Amino acid sequence: MGKIDISILNDLTAFDSATVQNAAIRIRGYVPENQDYSGTNLRRYTGEAPTIVGIATTMKATALNEPNSEPVPWNDYYEKISSLDYPFISLIEDNDSPRNRGALFGDNMAFMHSCLGAVGVVACGAIRDVPGIQRSGLSVWAEGRVPGHGPFNAISLGEKVEVSGLNVSEGDVLVADADGITRVPEEILGDIIKVCEEVRKDEAQTQKFFSVKDKSRYASWISKDYT
Repeated sequence: MGKIDISILNDLTAFDSATVQNAAIRIRGYVPENQDYSGTNLRRYTGEAPTIVGIATTMKATALNEPNSEPVPWNDYYEKISSLDYPFISLIEDNDSPRNRGALFGDNMAFMHSCLGAVGVVACGAIRDVPGIQRSGLSVWAEGRVPGHGPFNAISLGEKVEVSGLNVSEGDVLVADADGITRVPEEILGDIIKVCEEVRKDEAQTQKFFSVKDKSRYASWISKDYT
């Protein structure tokens, strides 16, 4: 990860994830969805708004069974995130078998992450204690809810994870809201704000034009003869 201008991340919070994805298409064309945005399994459990923008930090864990390898001390993870000096979103991937049968995240962890500077957490698996998570003020996404977990161990830090069909690497810029997550490649960050503004302007113009219920307007729109 190169040096990212944090002001761009702050400015991106003014846009929803769909607008950012549309802007990215204008800049670099279409890319496979697993490099672009998350799928339908992911749900935001902390309200529709606001848009959250942060740099990904990743962890893999087992929430149900003992791992096959030596676990990573939890202190290593918490010391890592407490040292980050930029807005970050922590992604925790369930590497258990079966997946999504043990909770990866709960209310105590939510308060800890919020205290240590996280702007959001994405559980690539299940969570619990949603009312407590909501009280923490942290934005949290997950693939489902369960009431419990087994032996809960971190097994790796900083590796690529998959969240609802989206591949995310440590250091990726993520824009997250109730629709899901859009990944913004670092090479287009310099252009993304300007193009998001263009997308928003174009969509506002189209919606204003079609707010008049007149079927003849479609022909004008097709010919681009409209204001």
